[in-house]
Amino acid sequence: MLLRAAGLPFRLIKSTALGAAYLRLAGLAKRRMKTARQLVHPQTTLTWKISVDLIVETGLPSSGRFSLKSLLIRAITKPDDDSPKITMLNAVTALHMAANDPRVTHLDVRVVPAAGTRNRPVSLGLGFAQTDELLEAVLAFNQKKAEQYESGNWDSSFTIDSFDDQLTYYFASAFNKIVVQPTGQLPLTGISWILPYYKKLLDKVGIEVQTGSRMEYNSASAPFTESDIPEKHMDNGSEILYSLNTVFLDDIVRVRANSIAALREEITDENKDPYRFAHDFMMMTMEKGGPYIDAQMAKRIGLITDAGGTFFDDEGYKVGKCTEIGAYVKARRQEIERESHGTSVLDAMLVKLAQLKRRQEAANMAKLLRTYHSQDRVTVGVVYLHGSIERGGANGGSLVCKALIDAAEDPEVESIVLRVDSAGGDFVASDAIASAVRMVQIKYGKSVVASYGNTAASGAYLATTHCDCIFAGPATLTGGIGVSSMRPVATKRFTDFFELGTRQFTLTGPSTNWHELEGEQLEAFKSFVGKTYDSFITQVVSGRNISEKEAESVAQGQVFTGLQASENKLVDKLGGFVYSVEAAAQCGYETRAHSLRSMTGHYFQSAIASAQRECVADYDPILKDGKYQVPSELDPRVERKVGFPGKIVKAILDKSYLDKFNDPTYKYKADITKNIRIKEFSTSDISTGGLLSLIAKLVGGDLVREAVASALRQERDSIASSLSAVEQPRAEADIMNIK
Repeated sequence: MLLRAAGLPFRLIKSTALGAAYLRLAGLAKRRMKTARQLVHPQTTLTWKISVDLIVETGLPSSGRFSLKSLLIRAITKPDDDSPKITMLNAVTALHMAANDPRVTHLDVRVVPAAGTRNRPVSLGLGFAQTDELLEAVLAFNQKKAEQYESGNWDSSFTIDSFDDQLTYYFASAFNKIVVQPTGQLPLTGISWILPYYKKLLDKVGIEVQTGSRMEYNSASAPFTESDIPEKHMDNGSEILYSLNTVFLDDIVRVRANSIAALREEITDENKDPYRFAHDFMMMTMEKGGPYIDAQMAKRIGLITDAGGTFFDDEGYKVGKCTEIGAYVKARRQEIERESHGTSVLDAMLVKLAQLKRRQEAANMAKLLRTYHSQDRVTVGVVYLHGSIERGGANGGSLVCKALIDAAEDPEVESIVLRVDSAGGDFVASDAIASAVRMVQIKYGKSVVASYGNTAASGAYLATTHCDCIFAGPATLTGGIGVSSMRPVATKRFTDFFELGTRQFTLTGPSTNWHELEGEQLEAFKSFVGKTYDSFITQVVSGRNISEKEAESVAQGQVFTGLQASENKLVDKLGGFVYSVEAAAQCGYETRAHSLRSMTGHYFQSAIASAQRECVADYDPILKDGKYQVPSELDPRVERKVGFPGKIVKAILDKSYLDKFNDPTYKYKADITKNIRIKEFSTSDISTGGLLSLIAKLVGGDLVREAVASALRQERDSIASSLSAVEQPRAEADIMNIK
């Protein structure tokens, strides 16, 4: 009755002219609000506020965005400030989308201090290879806008109060305008690192590190077994640093050469090549000025464009309509999704064809064609391999293997990208991932493309050796083909220093870290390491399709930059995340085309077999040279025997979409801004049971217990105050027992 009474006013309004007018206006307002939510307008400025930890390699899988599990994880891992996190793939994709979108005319990026944190650098918080991917995306944006608009009608700007690290400036150098506060500074020293060696310290406290290694360039164990850097390690490290600094310096000079070269008349011969002058001047600046280049000096020598103004002034955001980068990439993907769901004649015919029950083959064929008819869009699955590779835990190899198999078994996914940012780890876990990659390729027939981030060395490289294609950035650190095992041993000096006494009881002899391996045990230890190394080399030889001699020449633990690795066949191509996704989509499309040809031929072959007794001769033109070809037309008698209307057959066979698969000259070009759908697969070990356990821990935590106890105390006091003086002690005791 109450519900009916509550509904009476609404029904009364609805039944009157006033109610009709109200609903009409409400509908118009709703449509206006929906139109207002369209984020991409002509003359749009793409805005992006960045702080440390807001650009991440991976987020939650898109398929589980609205599940209870995902919402709980999202709530637990929510950042402290209001700036949304964005994945590397979404960030780079958004920049590429904006470059090809004529509605976007300006790009405004600001690096700001992270909210709610202290003593954190104002920077991107990314590695060299990741920063290089973003830089290349900004350069692509500039190039496209220069083609679309005249000078002055587009721009890209970068604003920061002061540079805390040189990689942030490396990214900023790609922008047309670079604004720094007058009191800011620009540290430029080049890429470098410090390697500590602990052997003398360990000798002093009585710790000896036994190693079994097949690596002449064993940088993993050398700090614990050497007092200083070995000569070969020095050579390898010097080559790496030279390659990284070449990338760093060349990229800055490539985009800032003209502004730096304006100083030629003041310093040297004005006829000197601008690029060479800028390169030499940058080297001189880093050697002399180093980390103490102030904003005014940086402006004078052309490294930035403006050292004035107020950093937190929002004037940069007032050019046209403004759209935040995360919202933009979502809106563009929704637009692409809507554009790909056209209502073509073929779609309607396939729906009717699938409803026919007279021929199961007809329904199967219709389902097949509907699966592959998606405006040439390809779904690419993305699996992440991050951090130290372990057999269990958050970075467990089994979790990565499961994600790969899940992607392979997903009917929507046509190819897979394995995104790697790891320096290696457990050999067994790495080998398991490599086996999962081969299973995806052989059992499921799907291509796997590897995309290297900042690092993909040692076990991480082993895990990807059999991928169909390997992409690396010029600044990626990869290689590390070798095996090393370390065994710290507490010597007598250690026990004497700490006045410890030990006694081991064992059946087979000393085997703990309190005893040094000797004789047969030491030989067995070294033999095990040697066999593991041989297995590593074998997989590199088979996966990379190179000779054993070639594999040995780049093995022994040598580390290379992506630039070097592309020259010695350790990687296939130089390129970032986006390029690897597009390569995987290209492989997926080719697999789709092959499947469609085979299945179409199989269907028509089945149709022929079912009617061959009556009109075998009429089917001969369908099969040409033993290959299954989609015929251009069917004989009426064949049509009747096959069992579906000629109108539908003609609509299918005349459609140019199928002609693409029979036309060897047709070339599909994968483009992440147009015809690729991304589907991420999580490698998180937070299961439903794990979440319940986490919630139970939260509920059982000190804060919650204190809140519950406080509520009980308040209730106790309330009840006790209402009782008589005689009953009060008993009631208080009863309530206290609730604890």
